Amino acid sequence: MPPSTKQEDTRDVATEYDLPVPLTGLPTPSTGPYKDNTNLYAAGDVVVWVGQPNNASPPTGFEDPTTLGSGIYKCLGWADVAGYIFKLDETIKDIPAAGILTPVRSILTGGVKTVQAVFLEALNPYVRSLYDDVPVFPVASSPLKPTTSGVTGGSVNSSTYIIPDPPADNRYALIFDSIDGVKRQRLYAPFAKVTARGNDQAQQGDIVMTDLTFTFYPGTIGTATNAVAQRSVDYGKPMTAYFT
Repeated sequence: MPPSTKQEDTRDVATEYDLPVPLTGLPTPSTGPYKDNTNLYAAGDVVVWVGQPNNASPPTGFEDPTTLGSGIYKCLGWADVAGYIFKLDETIKDIPAAGILTPVRSILTGGVKTVQAVFLEALNPYVRSLYDDVPVFPVASSPLKPTTSGVTGGSVNSSTYIIPDPPADNRYALIFDSIDGVKRQRLYAPFAKVTARGNDQAQQGDIVMTDLTFTFYPGTIGTATNAVAQRSVDYGKPMTAYFT
């Protein structure tokens, strides 16, 4: 067989195929922030607190919720590894016009903010109250509070209560905390309601997972009225480059 006469192809692929950029990646800009993996966020812990609605002690940052007034906020305990899902759904109406396919105007006609979370402590009295739509507050007179002697056939740590039908319009404040190393986020809603519930499944092969969805409504945060939600962010590093 005669020796091969094929020459090594040394052409630049990006040039040969008219690619707009070299295959090695985009060039780094000369100024301003660029790709930064320290801005990635993966929650190492998630904790949710339920509070009295429109209370006079909303968080202004990352305070310990138990220090914001006396008994205003109560912890809902362990949350599932999926954390919480915050959704901001907006309803848009497009206005079409003759002679063009693109809308000539879009009108914002509505918007709903919700959070969905799964709680692992099915017997946490506050989680139980939220699922059964029994008022959480005042906790001292909660129907879930065990009686001094317990209920018939139960221990002194038992209680019996009516699941209301129809229930009262129970509204709450909510704090959603998450942390990733030195970075933190807090979402606060002053006036919210449980609007969807998953299955309450007592089973042998797994724990009871209490799936709750909260809808946010306009409330009061300090001097801000008609406030639906507030977010606090600790970036964990200087952010001057992003704001200059």
